[in-house]
Amino acid sequence: MKRVLSCIAWFTGGILAAIVVLLIYGLASTQNAIIQDTHKQYYHATRLVIYGDVVMGFISDSSSQNKNLETLPHSFKMMLAGTIAQITFRPFESVYVPPHYLGIYHINASGHDGILVLQVKDGLLYGSVRFPDWANGVWEPLKGVVIKNNTLYFTRSVTNEKERLKTGAREYFTQYYVGTYKENGKKIVGFYKSRGAKYLFEAYRKK
Repeated sequence: MKRVLSCIAWFTGGILAAIVVLLIYGLASTQNAIIQDTHKQYYHATRLVIYGDVVMGFISDSSSQNKNLETLPHSFKMMLAGTIAQITFRPFESVYVPPHYLGIYHINASGHDGILVLQVKDGLLYGSVRFPDWANGVWEPLKGVVIKNNTLYFTRSVTNEKERLKTGAREYFTQYYVGTYKENGKKIVGFYKSRGAKYLFEAYRKK
């Protein structure tokens, strides 16, 4: 009985901590994102926070079309990462990123060498990665790419069958990357989280 109560207390504490983080984050920044779930329903979201396998924020009601989602009622909601097929961040205005934070980087993630590309096109920030000895060696579009101050954030994931077949992944996964720019953008040092574990990665500018 004590063990059950302890687990309940731990879980409740974690949820409360996540909500506190959300409130603090929400006061500090605003995001404009479109979420597509695995049932092809769309949602508009702001002030998103990813906590473990839970995505939370101020999320609209669902729609089968990616149109006028901003006009639907919004409320605080939580969604499981496994129910989400894609998150697309759309800035309220064009993104400006210092040119020396963009370009082609050589990346090493837990011993896997690859190429990381970061670019701004039509006011939107994009990223993609390719590991020759990982994921069938195909180019993978990154999700939730953000460069804020001197920190890079992005998500590498396989969350639907189309992505799984493309990459040859044995199962679905989500990796959350956070890196700090060093040497005026020539180097990125950070970590990524996957299934509760933390791994290191480094990237060096090629061009």
